[in-house]
Amino acid sequence: MRCYKRALPVVFATVSAPVFAAGGDSDVSKTLFYHVLNGNELDLFPFLPALELPFGISVHQLMLFLAVILIAALFLFAIKKGVLKPRGLAVFLESLVLFVRDNIVFPVMGEKRGERWLTFFLTQFIFLFTVNLLGLIPAFKTATGNINVTGSMALMVFILTFITGIKELGLFRFFKNFYPKGVSLPIGIFVALLEFIGIFTKSIVLSLRLFANMFAGHLAILSFLVLIFVINPLFGFVALPFAVFTYVLEVLVALLQAFVFTLLSCIFITMASTPEEG
Repeated sequence: MRCYKRALPVVFATVSAPVFAAGGDSDVSKTLFYHVLNGNELDLFPFLPALELPFGISVHQLMLFLAVILIAALFLFAIKKGVLKPRGLAVFLESLVLFVRDNIVFPVMGEKRGERWLTFFLTQFIFLFTVNLLGLIPAFKTATGNINVTGSMALMVFILTFITGIKELGLFRFFKNFYPKGVSLPIGIFVALLEFIGIFTKSIVLSLRLFANMFAGHLAILSFLVLIFVINPLFGFVALPFAVFTYVLEVLVALLQAFVFTLLSCIFITMASTPEEG
């Protein structure tokens, strides 16, 4: 809880800076979306000019790069040659590996097949979880609150669904798998068409779910803080507890959304590459 108490004043000052700069009567929606939407400027310190990122890099791109660097650094630091018993950070990272293996991959795919896919889904889960957590740091932004990022992640799952299904079943059997057995031709074609469209729909929903949850959560925190300047400073006695509660809840949401996205990706890929009779 100490980290939240330290982070909240920075968040408060960061949000209040644009409001004070405009005399406290600025466009509230513009202030809110400035701190949520993507851009080329990073507000590291309140009441100081924003830092413009070089080479046309956006803030969300920077968050993605930081997530990759952070994950690589953590694993390289935790894994030490000659150490048989993990300690400290290595224990935490190992618990993440076991969590993904025992709660996502193996229950859906089975052990034999899951071992081949464990690396992919583990990378997906840790990457999304790290990006979500980076967005909770004051002055940073959540890259998964960008539909382009979540859409790209869902597109990757969509392509893998087709590639894996065709590779495991063959082209003819993959599309034949959409057609239910024991039904008349018109109904079978209709159901097959719905199943085929469902692959596209599932990928779209996959991206929208992650985007909407991360975007709305951060917007809710900022909305509570901005209301202090819109209504009355005394409203802070109500707004601040709600903002802190939402902030703590976002930590759980960051983990939950990474889990849900990885789990559904695993289910979609498995369903597309499993024959109907098996």
